[in-house]
Amino acid sequence: MGGMSSAAARAPRAALALAMIVLAAFAARLIGLAVIPPRWDEGWSIAHASLPIGELLRITAADVHPPLYYLALGAWQAIVGQNLFALRFLGVLASLLCVPLAYIVAIAWTGRRGALPLLAAGAMAWLPLAVYYSAVARMYAVAPAFLLLAAWGALSSTNRTDNRGDIPRPGVRRAGVAFVLGALGAMLTLYHAVWPLAALGVYALTRASGPQRRRLLVWTAIAIGLYLPWAVYAVPQLLGRAATESATNIGQQFSVGYFVENGLIGLTMSQWAGWLGMAAHGLLLGLGALLAQRRRALWLPILAIAATLLGVAAAARNWAFNARMLIGAAPFLALGLAWAVDALARRARGVAVIGVVALLALYAPTSALLVPAKTLEVFDPYNPNTYAQHLAPQGRAGDLAIFNVLSPAGFYALDRTPAMPAWSYALSWDPVVEPRALWEARITDAAKTRNRLWLVLYRGLAGKNGDLRGWMDSTYYPAFSEWGEEEVFYGLYGVAHAPLVDAGGAGTRWGDFELRQAKAAEAVRAGEVIPVALTWRANATIRTNAKIFVHALAADGRLLAQHDAMPLNDLRPMVSLPAGADVLDHHGLALPADFTGTVRIVLGLYDPTNGQRLKTTDGRETVELGTCQVLPVAR
Repeated sequence: MGGMSSAAARAPRAALALAMIVLAAFAARLIGLAVIPPRWDEGWSIAHASLPIGELLRITAADVHPPLYYLALGAWQAIVGQNLFALRFLGVLASLLCVPLAYIVAIAWTGRRGALPLLAAGAMAWLPLAVYYSAVARMYAVAPAFLLLAAWGALSSTNRTDNRGDIPRPGVRRAGVAFVLGALGAMLTLYHAVWPLAALGVYALTRASGPQRRRLLVWTAIAIGLYLPWAVYAVPQLLGRAATESATNIGQQFSVGYFVENGLIGLTMSQWAGWLGMAAHGLLLGLGALLAQRRRALWLPILAIAATLLGVAAAARNWAFNARMLIGAAPFLALGLAWAVDALARRARGVAVIGVVALLALYAPTSALLVPAKTLEVFDPYNPNTYAQHLAPQGRAGDLAIFNVLSPAGFYALDRTPAMPAWSYALSWDPVVEPRALWEARITDAAKTRNRLWLVLYRGLAGKNGDLRGWMDSTYYPAFSEWGEEEVFYGLYGVAHAPLVDAGGAGTRWGDFELRQAKAAEAVRAGEVIPVALTWRANATIRTNAKIFVHALAADGRLLAQHDAMPLNDLRPMVSLPAGADVLDHHGLALPADFTGTVRIVLGLYDPTNGQRLKTTDGRETVELGTCQVLPVAR
């Protein structure tokens, strides 16, 4: 009875201490939550989570992360909207949940209450890697919560060290549900969660009795069985990614040991201290092991950390290495540090105090500078607002902006107002490149209800971007283009919803350059783009380039719209045209939103070096193609 009374007396104090730790963790995670600009991967998360579930899952299967976080963020966005603070707050909540979870896991792990569970909660509250990724709109704050839930289920069901009699055993069913949900959730949140999960399984099996071991194996089989529908879809893609990239990935030039070393620095976030930081952690754990009465418990954090480091390091040779991939080991590092400090405090309190002070000193620079600044993913200056800044001046609410990468789409979504274009995607740049048939069909379907499309190409014509840009230039009617920072191409395109009619000018020549055919729209609505289709022929090799201009003129001669480019929207300079071959060349004339009436369409050529217009063989500077009726917008 005395033991029970003592335990009951300690419970309110422990609850109060835990509550204070949770509040401190909450405050630490709110610092700069909406101040730091969204990072590249956060833009991807925001856009990816906005997609319909079918598209979300299809893209996720080609990505390096499983779908659960994107599904959760999509549901969260539906509630809170696309606000950077609110979207990051989901990670804060998940990371905050890890603090009480670390507390109960420590109890299930050691069979003791007292200082150790509070130390584990405190370590999870302050561990720099955990705090850093709690305020990032990615899956890295969610995975540790699932791992701790799985750990609680496995450890509480195999705990045979209840030496105080005050640790209630949870029901077997409850522990089993916790393990299955935690393991399944972790695997569906972060692929690299498999490493600490495997270590947890090995450790739990070694300390379980016969019936407990069989039960744990059944739970593991259930979790794997529930995961199989996604694994069947995603694992081949991941293996394929490793196979196709292994020949060229720079990671092939480094050993696993190189990545393990960097992983230790990344996990402990002791970048400024290097090996000194790693040695401090090792010394603390080693001293704890020397003085502890039951050293076997230390195998859990050691196995989980080692498995994660080796797994991520091995994968880095085919994909890439990032400290964030080690987040699954963070809860186990927190448990290990708490265990070591507790062990030292029981046998050498002064050494324990020195160890805690050393950890505080080690983490202080990182916690004060690196964690709030969130600079681990930033390599070059960038402006996440640039996409909205380019689209806002000429974009309209009825337009559609097509992005070749989801990250810029996410940045744009955060800045977008109702007066700006909606957005869609055609993925032609890393990390996911869609089959051409998919993006062709998506854009074609979207064009059925819109006259104006924007193309936003990150990294311009590099890689598969050229296929997308070339298809847009030959399928629709380019009306405007400009280049922004980070080699981003912005292009406005018109859509022809009715067959074009023959226009004048066929047979006109500028030396060996001949206009073979011209077609234009007979009528459009106010504010739309007039599509003009030209067919050119180089009757001999062209030695100098010239630009084509197409103008839309009001009856009084006012210039309403124009488009200047070499054939195929500058993709086919005249000097590259093969002699005797016809080349299709599209132009679009973006009309003002308030103009109605008749417009004349004229074209000509000019020297791009000095702006001087070139004359046709019969002496004209412009050629009349015909007229187009601009009708009022349908109500």
